[in-house]
Amino acid sequence: MLLPKIDYSFWLKKNEYYSDEILSNSVEQGLNHAAKAGLVGKYIEHLKTNKDLINLIEEKIKQKKSPNDYSDKDLLTIFDLIQGWGGRTGRSPYVQPKGKPYRMNDDTYPKIYREAIEMLYKTNKESEYDEILQVKPKIEELKGVGESFSTKHLSFWSRFLDNCPPLAIFDKRMKNIFYASNNSSNKEITYKNFLKALQETSKSINLEIYEIEAAIFGFSENYFKNEEIVLINEFEIDHEDVRIAKELIS
Repeated sequence: MLLPKIDYSFWLKKNEYYSDEILSNSVEQGLNHAAKAGLVGKYIEHLKTNKDLINLIEEKIKQKKSPNDYSDKDLLTIFDLIQGWGGRTGRSPYVQPKGKPYRMNDDTYPKIYREAIEMLYKTNKESEYDEILQVKPKIEELKGVGESFSTKHLSFWSRFLDNCPPLAIFDKRMKNIFYASNNSSNKEITYKNFLKALQETSKSINLEIYEIEAAIFGFSENYFKNEEIVLINEFEIDHEDVRIAKELIS
C-alpha cells in the first residue's frame, strides 16, 4: 500500500508540533488540560517551544532502564506530557466525565499504563507487528484515550526506547491521507498496514517513520480539513505539492 509522493523533508519542517521556535496555542492548551492532574504544571513555565516539550518527554522516558524503575508518578507524568503535546484534542481524560474526570479519579490508570509500557519493553527491533500492536488496545483501555492518542504514546515511547521497533501516530488525518492514496477498502486502512507503508517509504528516503508521519501531517494540515479530504479555501504555504493534494481528492 502507498503513501503520497510528497516532499517529506519540506513538510516535516512545517509541522508546528515539532517547532523549535514556538509553543503553539494548541499544545499550550493541551498542557493546561493535562496540568489539572497535578503533575506537569511545574514544567509549563519552562517550556518555550514544542521541541522543548519533546525533549522533556525524551528525558523522562530515558531516565529509567526498566519498567520497574518508573514509579506510578513517573509514568503518569510522561502520560500527561504526551497528552499535552497532542494539543487541545487530548483533553478528554481531564474533563470527562464532568465533575469526575477519568485521569484524576480512575485508579486503574497507572496499572494499565504500566502494563502497556512493560509490553513495549519486551519488544525488540525484530518483533513482528502483530506482537507489537497488542500494546495499542492495552493503552486504549485507559478511559478517554482512543486510537489517535494511543498511537501518540506508542510513537513517543518507541522512538526513545533503545530496542523498541519504530511506531507512528495514526490519527484522522493519517487515515484520510492513507485512504485517499490507495484504491482499497476501509478494512485495509489499518494501523498495521500504515506502519508497513511507512517502513517501505523509509527505505527510499533518509527519514524515520515518525518523521514521515509528521511530514504527512504538515502536508495535510496545509491543504485539508481535519475530518475529510476537502481542500481548505486558502493555503498558508504555497508549494508544488498542491498538485498531489488535488490528486488525492479525485
